[in-house]
Amino acid sequence: MSNPTVAYEPAPTEAAEPVVVRLRRHGRVLFMPTLALIGVATAWGFFSEGFPELWMNLVFWLLSALLVIVLWVFPLVTWLGNRVIITTRRVIIYRGIMTRSKQEVLYGRIHDVTVRQNAVQAVFGAGDLLLNTGAEAPIRLFDLPKANLVLSALSELVDSQAPLSAQLRRDDQRWTNEY
Repeated sequence: MSNPTVAYEPAPTEAAEPVVVRLRRHGRVLFMPTLALIGVATAWGFFSEGFPELWMNLVFWLLSALLVIVLWVFPLVTWLGNRVIITTRRVIIYRGIMTRSKQEVLYGRIHDVTVRQNAVQAVFGAGDLLLNTGAEAPIRLFDLPKANLVLSALSELVDSQAPLSAQLRRDDQRWTNEY
């Protein structure tokens, strides 16, 4: 008898590496595109079939469709195409729509995790996460929701993977708190 084939068998690293969280940019980046969609739909409802000539109606419909694609579909697909996956061993960053790029950063390479927030991001609890790996420029994760929670989780995960850097960081915090 032949052995049945399995359609998908997880790789050994996937089984040993559980996903902590999957993130995208904060959803508020879709607010303006959604307003543009509502505006185009309102204009379409108001002006649809309102022009005296057929060619004017066709031009209006084509312009409306083009505006919907440029102002709403493209930002939505871009938002869906970029994501960050945090596992117990690394941070995986996927970027791009047509040309995909995947960047992986092991926790052993991360020296420092920082959150930067502007005023709008602070109101919504979002922020940019900077992963300092030492030699290169920091890796920037744009506009993540609940940035402070992600910061504390990443700091814990980085400390568990790099005990020496965690000990140095704790010693530094004790020294600054004592004096």
